[in-house]
Amino acid sequence: MKKLIALSCSPSKGKNSDSMLEAFLEGCSLVSGIEVEKFYLNDIPFDLYRYEISTGPQDNEPEFKNLLDKIQNSQALVISTPTYNFSVPAQLKNFVDRIGFMSLDYSKRNKIDQPMGKLGYLRTYFLVSGGTPRWAEVILFFAFPSFWLRGVFLYYGAEVMGAYYSGDLQTYANKIILQKCKKRGLRFAKGLMAGKRRGILERLFFRPPQKNS
Repeated sequence: MKKLIALSCSPSKGKNSDSMLEAFLEGCSLVSGIEVEKFYLNDIPFDLYRYEISTGPQDNEPEFKNLLDKIQNSQALVISTPTYNFSVPAQLKNFVDRIGFMSLDYSKRNKIDQPMGKLGYLRTYFLVSGGTPRWAEVILFFAFPSFWLRGVFLYYGAEVMGAYYSGDLQTYANKIILQKCKKRGLRFAKGLMAGKRRGILERLFFRPPQKNS
C-alpha cells in the first residue's frame, strides 16, 4: 500500500480548494493500492514558528505531532489551498516553516551553501484556488502559491509531480474544473504506483544545485 496524506488548508470547508481536493482524491480512489487520509489544517492547533520551537512539535501539540508522524510515514502529500493576496493562509505558511526540522539536513550543504532537503520519499501535488483568471495565473505564475509551494517542497527535497490552479470564484460548483481535478488525481495516483518522480515542468526548470559535504 502507498499512503497518501491530503491536507486541506482552507478555513472554509466544502468550498473551492477543498472541493478541488475532494475531486482529486476521487480520482486517486480509482487506483487500487493507495490509502488516503485527509486532514483539515485549521483543525490542528500548533504554535507560531519561532527559533525556540524549531526542532519539532512541543508537548502541547499532540495533534500536530500525529500529523507530522503520518507524513513521515507516507509516500505522498497533496495540499490544497486558497490564494490570499497572492499567498497562502497564515496557518499553511506556519506549517511550512514548522516542518523545516524534518525537511532539511543542516549537516549537508549544496553548492550555494543551503541545507539539503530530506523529503525525497514524498511525491507531492498542489491544488490552488483563487479569484484571478487562470490565463493571468499562467502569465504571472511566479506570483501565485502554486509556484511558491513547488519551490518550497523542491527545496525540501520532495518530488513535485505538479500543480493545478482554478480562478473560478465558484469552483465548488464548476463541474468542468472538478472533473479536471479528478483526472489529475487519477494521473497522480497512477504515477505514484508506477514510481514516477517529478513533473515535466519541475524536471525542466527546477534543478537544485546539490553536493554532499
